[in-house]
Amino acid sequence: MPVWGVLLSLLVALMWAISPVLMKEGLKNCTPNEVPPVRSVAFIIAMSVLMLLTQPGKLPHLTPRLLASLMGSVALSTMMGDLLYTYSIEKIGASLAVSVSCGYPLITVFFSIMLLGEHVTALVWCGTVLIVSGLLIIKYDASRQEKLKSPPGYELVDYEERMKRRSDMTKGILFALGSALCSGINIPIIKLLMLEGGWNPTESYFLRALAFFIMAWTLREVQHCVAPNSIRLLKTLPFSTWASLLGSGLIGIALSGVLFGKCIHEFPVSVVTPITASSPFMTVILSRVFLKEKLSRIQNVGIVLVIAGSVSVSL
Repeated sequence: MPVWGVLLSLLVALMWAISPVLMKEGLKNCTPNEVPPVRSVAFIIAMSVLMLLTQPGKLPHLTPRLLASLMGSVALSTMMGDLLYTYSIEKIGASLAVSVSCGYPLITVFFSIMLLGEHVTALVWCGTVLIVSGLLIIKYDASRQEKLKSPPGYELVDYEERMKRRSDMTKGILFALGSALCSGINIPIIKLLMLEGGWNPTESYFLRALAFFIMAWTLREVQHCVAPNSIRLLKTLPFSTWASLLGSGLIGIALSGVLFGKCIHEFPVSVVTPITASSPFMTVILSRVFLKEKLSRIQNVGIVLVIAGSVSVSL
């Protein structure tokens, strides 16, 4: 891979690292239900501008079969996967959520075998063991810390609070794993759709942005009618929340999506993925600086194992 390809892949990793930090900041003043519609606005605007700049007057080729597949792909990843991801960030923070969900290459490999006829290597099985071990370590340490004596000057939380923290950790990890499952299944589908439709990365993500916008706002209307107490009115959200969520949509879905599409279009996925898998390290650093999140040494070991396993299954 040439130097510009490596730099482009690192830029994608940096964008993926910034996005959850912005989402966590936005969640301070809203619920996860507000995240998809706001992010979809940034996504569709950015992709519309890119389409006008790069392909004025041209629309991507689309058939009923491609449309149905596209809608299913967006519903699986950008809707369900991102919603689970948002709930995970809310429960366990950006650092852990990103680290756990980065196990998606394992899922991608298995579905690539099914859809593209690829073969399982020893590195895949090695990566599987590393990912599972890392997740178990993270979960074990979260439970262990609840049993340790509190440091001086710290008030010991009551039993109910400890149970709530433990429950949040379990739910957060499960949400992150669900997000990883959605993303892992979807990556081969994105590749197949680009090949079958003859779409370049900009066309592919413009269509995804359009589908996501329709789905996110349709879901919003359903929630407003069925469960109005589960959502907050978007007009009541502070400017900082709007800015954070719009920035997350612009950086984490639109720009990073197009650049990632460019990377896998020009270079093998097995080369690009290990480089972009560095995003959890970047997220941990950014979360410590901007969100003041701290992880134990044991949890950091678990994160390293998950990332190492993700890289292994991608080689």
